Amino acid sequence: MRSADMMVDVTAAAGIDETVEIAATLHTPDNWEERGEHLVFAIHGGGYSRQYWNPSFADESYSFARWFCDRGKAVLAIDMLGMGESTRPEPESKLSRAIIARAHASALAQVLKGLERKVSVTGIGHSMGGMMIISQAATHPIFARVAVLGWANEPMVLGDTDVDTLQADLIPSGYLATPREPMRKLFYWPDVPPPLIEADEAHASTTPATLGIAALTPGIVHEDSANIAVPVLIVQSTVDTSPKPELEPGYFKAAASTELQIVNDAAHCQNFAGTRISHWQALDSWIDRT
Repeated sequence: MRSADMMVDVTAAAGIDETVEIAATLHTPDNWEERGEHLVFAIHGGGYSRQYWNPSFADESYSFARWFCDRGKAVLAIDMLGMGESTRPEPESKLSRAIIARAHASALAQVLKGLERKVSVTGIGHSMGGMMIISQAATHPIFARVAVLGWANEPMVLGDTDVDTLQADLIPSGYLATPREPMRKLFYWPDVPPPLIEADEAHASTTPATLGIAALTPGIVHEDSANIAVPVLIVQSTVDTSPKPELEPGYFKAAASTELQIVNDAAHCQNFAGTRISHWQALDSWIDRT
C-alpha cells in the first residue's frame, strides 16, 4: 500500500471568505493508478479523523485502508472540514452541514480529476460521517453506491448517555471535545484491548458544533436519505446507534437497492472489533456485486 497525504484547496466550494483546505490521504494498491477500478471515499465520525481508517497507533491488522488496498481497492480518507488537520474556520458559526458536504464533494472531485480516468466510487461514512455521506450523496450525486456505517435515522441510542444529555451540553458555536468516557460502552466491544482504547481516545479530534447539533437533531437527514438513488448498504453492530436496525433501509425510499448488515460481536467502532475482518469482507462483497 502506498499512502499520499495531501491538502486539497476547497476555498471556492466552501465560499466562507477564508482559505479552506481538506486534509486527505489517498491509499492505493501497487499499480492502481494504471488499472484500478474502485475507489472508496471514507468519512470518519465525530471526535475522529481520517486515522480511523488507518490508525498509526495500532498494528496493521486494524487498518481498513490496508485491507481494502490488498484487495485492489483504493481508499481516499479525509478529515471532515473543521476536524483533524482540515481547516478550522473561525468563527465556527460560518459553517453549515451543506457547506461541509460541498467542501467534501469538491475535495473528492479534485482527486478524481487528477486520476484522469473513470473509477467506480463508493461513498462510506461512519457515525456522524454517515450523516455527512448521506448529505453529500443526496446533493452531489457522484457515488456508484453508498454505505452508511453506524448512523441511525431511527432515534439514536448512545451508550451510557443519550441525545437529551448531549444536547444539553452543546454550545451554540465553536469546536467541541467529544465526551469519550460515557461513549466507551457504545464505541468498543469488550474484546478491544484497553491500551488500544486509550490510544484511540488520545488521538481524538474536536468537532464543529454545527455538526454536533445536526447529528443530535431527529430526522436531520431523512429527506436526503429518501433522495439517494444508488444502492445503499446500512451497517449496524451488535451494540450500535439504531434501536431498530431492520427499519433503517426503509428511509432510503429511492435507492436502487438496500441491504442491512449486522456486525456480530462488535460495537459502534467496527474497525476495532475482533470481528472487523468479517465486516470488511461483507462490505467488500457488497461493493463487488452492486
